[in-house]
Amino acid sequence: MPDFLEIVGTVVVVGLVLAILGCTIVLPILALVRTRQIKRLADRLERLEQEVRRLGHGAQEEPIPVAIPATSATPAEREAVPAAAAASSPGRGRWTGPVHWTPPENLETWIGRRGLGWVAVVLLLFAAAFFLKYAFENRWIGELGRVACGVVIGIVLCSAGFRFHRRGWRVFSQMLTAAGVVLLYLATYGASGYYHLISQTWASIFLTVLMAEAVALAVLYEAPAIAIMAIIGGLLTPVLLHTDRDQYLALFTYLALLDAAAAGLVLLRRWHGVATLALLGSQAVYWGWYSEHYHPEKRAAALSFQLTIFGLFLVSRLLAHRLRGWTARIEDLVRLLINAALLSVAAYVLLEPDYNAWMGTLALVLAIVYTCLAWFLLLQPPADPRHALVAVTTAMGFVALVFPLQAQATWIPVGWAAQGLALWWFGLRIRAGLLRAVGAVLLFLAVDRLLLVDTWSYVDREPFVPLFNRYALPALAIAASLLAAAVAARHFRERLTDIDRLARWSAALGGVALVWFIMSFETYTYFTAQIDKRVARASSAGDYVDAQGRPLSTVDFEEAEHLRRVGRTALSAVWSVYAVIILAMGFRLDSSPLRWMALGLFALTLGKVVLMDMQRLPGLYRVGAFLILSLMMGGAAWAYQKVKLIRLANAR
Repeated sequence: MPDFLEIVGTVVVVGLVLAILGCTIVLPILALVRTRQIKRLADRLERLEQEVRRLGHGAQEEPIPVAIPATSATPAEREAVPAAAAASSPGRGRWTGPVHWTPPENLETWIGRRGLGWVAVVLLLFAAAFFLKYAFENRWIGELGRVACGVVIGIVLCSAGFRFHRRGWRVFSQMLTAAGVVLLYLATYGASGYYHLISQTWASIFLTVLMAEAVALAVLYEAPAIAIMAIIGGLLTPVLLHTDRDQYLALFTYLALLDAAAAGLVLLRRWHGVATLALLGSQAVYWGWYSEHYHPEKRAAALSFQLTIFGLFLVSRLLAHRLRGWTARIEDLVRLLINAALLSVAAYVLLEPDYNAWMGTLALVLAIVYTCLAWFLLLQPPADPRHALVAVTTAMGFVALVFPLQAQATWIPVGWAAQGLALWWFGLRIRAGLLRAVGAVLLFLAVDRLLLVDTWSYVDREPFVPLFNRYALPALAIAASLLAAAVAARHFRERLTDIDRLARWSAALGGVALVWFIMSFETYTYFTAQIDKRVARASSAGDYVDAQGRPLSTVDFEEAEHLRRVGRTALSAVWSVYAVIILAMGFRLDSSPLRWMALGLFALTLGKVVLMDMQRLPGLYRVGAFLILSLMMGGAAWAYQKVKLIRLANAR
């Protein structure tokens, strides 16, 4: 009795809960739907009355079709509308026009017709995979039976999809077809890669047929959803059938065939996302395998797989351009860059541990490949300059990688600067803004690397030779690249935009400032090296004395202090002389920014002499610093006076 009462109480509680839910959620929804149906029926009746009145007055020769909402009309009602219209206009004959019945595609309809169906397909696939895996683990079904189940169910679903497609159930037929294709994937891959019921050769043949079938059905139904679902299911197949055995050859062959189907589909239809999904998905599966099963013995197979995937999508894009005459869309350009990046990363990870010396060569080979691609796109119709420009940019990116991979550290930014200068000049010549932007970025990266990395990591080696050392020569080459970029922009100044003019002056002033920094750094480093040599010798002199009987340690320390003072004076002199040179260039080129920069250097030197040298330099060192600065500034003043007189004479 207590158990019975407990059951009754539970039923009552559940009933109350359902009743509350029905009153608060279900009934309002039904009322809303019913209200909309009544409103649509009222609108339809009103339109029919207006049509009857219009026909009665002879306003139109032909009746207007009446649109019937999907949720408020049955097939019988839709057929009755033409008859009613014909009956309302005697003598006009029967209705012969079509009934335009377009169901409204609101959020509710979309969720009901598409969202629920596709979610059901995905859940069905997962349920089937998990059930089969559970049945396999518990020995319910043998290996042959497992594969047979997948094949039979897949064929049934594909057949049902075709049947519903002929009936006009377009979305539902796509769902069934996609589910059937994925189940056939599962069966074929499992038969070869896990149960070894068929050889890898036969599995490749079956998979090729399945890929062709999926492509054909997608094209036949004009349904990108079938293609996308087939790719998603194909990518999930090796994940869902994952075992501890590493069947990497079967996996690579399977993924290559899947990508081949996607690449082939790109040549038939310009559907969004199909090829990109296949590329990214196959790479995700590959890196999952790599993290768990990779060993250097499998390097050749892994690298071959990466090269195959890279070649498939590269060639498919070329064929789409050449055979179909399709210019590249944004997705195609992004996929081009992603394909290059994925291959370069995979090759670096696979080859760098044992073939580090060849990394620069590999980057150069890829640069040549993309240069050839750009050449092909420029020469073969139709014209696709945007695609060619992205290919050139990718090639230049690989060239930029050659220097950090192959060159000595201090020469890396030189390669970037040279490449940036070439792109900047070429972009000015052919009026390509993207090339100019890439060139400017490479020049900036070269300067940034020089100042933030190479300068701080530089260690001088004896004997130290100013300017002709492994720091100054690359640094001066970078500065020369900046100045050459400014000169090139001056040559094409009629083509420059406002941003280009800003970049031109930034390059010119940056090059001038960089030369000043290099000269200062070299001066400081030279005297620092000499001082360190004297200090080191003094520390190891011990009790030795020179010819005059003075301890050698004392002599060396005195020489070190003398060099320190000379170095400070020389630094002021270098700044002053350099300011005069920049001022002369400003007059020669009639450049106000250069003259202002020279005046700024004079001001900087004056501040150093007054605030630092006057306090730290005694005697003749101080006199020398002030004298040199005064002579240089006096010469600058004389130059300004002379230029003024020349301008007055020319004005008269």
